[in-house]
Amino acid sequence: MSRSVGGPPLHVEVWPTSGGELVFPHLDGLAPDAAADVLVSHVAPGSALVIGDPVLRELLLARGGVEARHVLTMKQDVTPVPAPSQVPGLVLREWREGDPELLAPALIGAYDSEHPDPQAPDLGLASASLQGMAEDPDNPRLRATTVAELEGRPVGAALVLRSEHVTGWKGPWVMNVFRAPEPVVPGVGRAMLVRALELLHEDGESHLGLAVTATNPARRVYE
Repeated sequence: MSRSVGGPPLHVEVWPTSGGELVFPHLDGLAPDAAADVLVSHVAPGSALVIGDPVLRELLLARGGVEARHVLTMKQDVTPVPAPSQVPGLVLREWREGDPELLAPALIGAYDSEHPDPQAPDLGLASASLQGMAEDPDNPRLRATTVAELEGRPVGAALVLRSEHVTGWKGPWVMNVFRAPEPVVPGVGRAMLVRALELLHEDGESHLGLAVTATNPARRVYE
């Protein structure tokens, strides 16, 4: 959905509940308060809305909405690619079959109970989550997806997909980037992202995007 009232278009993405039927009402030309009324009337209860307009956000909160996640979206041009970080003992490789199971412990460790977006401590769920991301037919995995190994053990990954799932976005997207908290080796996350940018540059891509929860300390790395 989009709405324009003399400024940039308002993009609203709706993720409906499993039993709800999604209706796309036209928001073109509506003021924010009228757009909020339309969304409240037409969107199935329990659905998630992805909204980039702060005025509409406040109006929906005032109408009983609940903020599930406050994220920042970032975009990086891949030219020129920054110099790669040198991390002793680190090997960066492509994604392989079997990596979801191998990387499940690292995913759980990265998203522990102290993380703003905690991960359930279940190896099966973590593996299935990674498998779903890596083999999503709607968001195909790109060659820029990178796995980090230390001493032959996978300790993290940057899953880069071609995605249109985010409002106003089209192109390579970091669906997830994570690393195990142990061993403590600074620079692994940065090195994975730099490698992803290098591969995207080789493949003729122009930019890379991601979203990060506003309170996530990893935001500093992405910035």
